[in-house]
Amino acid sequence: MKSPDNPASRFKWGAMLKKYWVLYLFIGLFGLLSVIFGVYPMLSSIFYSFFKTNTVLTQPEFVGFGNYIKLFQDSYFWDSLRVTLLFTVISVPLNLIAALALAQLLNYRGISSVARLLFKLAVFIPFITPDVVSAVVWKQFFNSNGTMNSLLKLAGIPPQRWLTSGGLAIMVLAFVELWKHVGLYTIIFLTNYQLIDQSMYEAATTDGANGWQMYRYITLPSLHPALMLNLVYAVIQFMKTYTVSRIITFGGPNYATNFLSYYAYSKYEKMDFGMATAIATFLFVLIIGMTLVGTMVRRRLNENK
Repeated sequence: MKSPDNPASRFKWGAMLKKYWVLYLFIGLFGLLSVIFGVYPMLSSIFYSFFKTNTVLTQPEFVGFGNYIKLFQDSYFWDSLRVTLLFTVISVPLNLIAALALAQLLNYRGISSVARLLFKLAVFIPFITPDVVSAVVWKQFFNSNGTMNSLLKLAGIPPQRWLTSGGLAIMVLAFVELWKHVGLYTIIFLTNYQLIDQSMYEAATTDGANGWQMYRYITLPSLHPALMLNLVYAVIQFMKTYTVSRIITFGGPNYATNFLSYYAYSKYEKMDFGMATAIATFLFVLIIGMTLVGTMVRRRLNENK
């Protein structure tokens, strides 16, 4: 076995570096940017969650777990956690079911290639639309004097308090997030669809299986990798929902859409940086924990197959 300090090994690495220097340059820049704008802010947030500070000019005071103790005694925090979990429970199944249905439609062989391409664009474009832009547009749409109530008026239906009723407001945000993110989940499902061995459907047809039986025993099990990937991503996405709450409802009405990320922002606005970072750290740990649980469940399911 060659030693890493062998001159031949060093020459080999030097030749690879010279040949692929552009690749290594971009990898290095990406790593540097990830540390500056990802790892460092995350570690700083965790660090300052153990301090009490109200302005950027005063010296932070170390309080240990004081911010977390105060946080767990805060009734608004628990209400915010409840709202966040409720929103996640609503949005995750809604997005996955809608994405699965759209992927099934796009995978239908009767659709022409041009129609399929246009439909893919229509589904995916909302995902790449800037969050703030889409939130502003939907806010105008659901305003008391907005387009939605105008359409209801034309149909003879009384206008609704879309953004000023707690129950309706959270459903509006769930709909906006569905419009925004379902395209990504659809593309992931569709990619998995195209990897399914078509010979299994041919064999099932020969054996007399109907459409539902083929979907239940062939399609759904084959989509398991995409389903688990989308499930984990969706849980992460909706647990940290912020923009729609900030732009459309400002956490209201009556804290009905006061998600944890928005609650942390409200503490930051009040210059209570210690509490803000404590909430952010708690949310980070909660998401990591839920992701690990999901990964463990996936492994157990794969082992039991």
